Amino acid sequence: MPTDRREFLKQAAAVAVAGASPTTAGPQSVAMPTPRAAALMAAFNLKFPIFNAGMGAFAGPELAIAVSNAGGFGAIGTGTAMAADVVRERVRRAKAGTNRLFAINYLLAFDPLTLSIALEAGVPAVQFAWGFPRADAVAAVRANAKMGIQISNVDGARRALDLGVDYLICQGIEAGGHVQALSALYDMLPAVVEEAKSVPVLAAGGIANGAHVRQALLAGASGVLVGTRFLATREAQAHDEYKAALSRAKASDTVLSICFQDGWPNAAGRTLRNRTVDMWEAAGCPAPGKRPGEGEVLTTNAVTGSSKRRYAIGAPGPNDRGKISELPLWAGRGVDAIRDIPSAADLVPRLWRECLDAT
Repeated sequence: MPTDRREFLKQAAAVAVAGASPTTAGPQSVAMPTPRAAALMAAFNLKFPIFNAGMGAFAGPELAIAVSNAGGFGAIGTGTAMAADVVRERVRRAKAGTNRLFAINYLLAFDPLTLSIALEAGVPAVQFAWGFPRADAVAAVRANAKMGIQISNVDGARRALDLGVDYLICQGIEAGGHVQALSALYDMLPAVVEEAKSVPVLAAGGIANGAHVRQALLAGASGVLVGTRFLATREAQAHDEYKAALSRAKASDTVLSICFQDGWPNAAGRTLRNRTVDMWEAAGCPAPGKRPGEGEVLTTNAVTGSSKRRYAIGAPGPNDRGKISELPLWAGRGVDAIRDIPSAADLVPRLWRECLDAT
């Protein structure tokens, strides 16, 4: 058993004796961090049980560095087909900027072709979502780094536990971006925590302020994985107009659909409602080939000259110019809690202060 896993089990056993169960005690009677959160923080050397999601191109080294150096657990994304030299440079820059843990995220709906490059570059943790890695990939990660896997039900948790994960990510349907979950977070989280036993479980989906963090910890999670809230920070590599839209939006402004599927067919995703969604819905949600405005160029990148077309999965980056608001603006239901665009370095401890103050 790896040293970090032994340390986690030891810490979990120690704190469980003194602490009340977060799933049975009321919010006023449970001190923060909960026993499971305290064990996670001790095992991973964290000040706060707060992880940022690996949101493709938007979760770059700057975001991972800010979150990790603030005492959380940062992550960088790889998207659907990030070039090998970009992945190598992202890991290199993150390692140069922090001596704390951070992860790289792979979507297993696509082949993780750069995994070996990330491991060779010394990434300390790897997260997988939308599937399970092959045995050779598991062996490579386990020999060099910590491993987390996103799941959304108990059967998925069992498969991930059999692979020897260091932590699980339990995603709920409230999440933004591409959503593998079919159930609400709190309909599934308690059963996943019970199945995981002493393996830490992160709650993901709709978590954007300290009250949400507290709710997740009281439901038994060891920590939280936060996406949309970190997308609306200064370090995230998203267009300013996109961040501003997140800061104005309400949960009711989000929709889960397959409207944006060019580049990832038939994968459901949660976005803000916009003109593209309205056009598609008004036409009867037609299949590709019959969608209104299909193929129309919406934006052009001012640096590379590349374009983004209507119905493609690419959200607006900092250098895109054009109809920004008509691209997919991926967003979870936690947007109600987003009303500013702070530094991620300030946001991490702020979320924890809010968690401590929540009732």
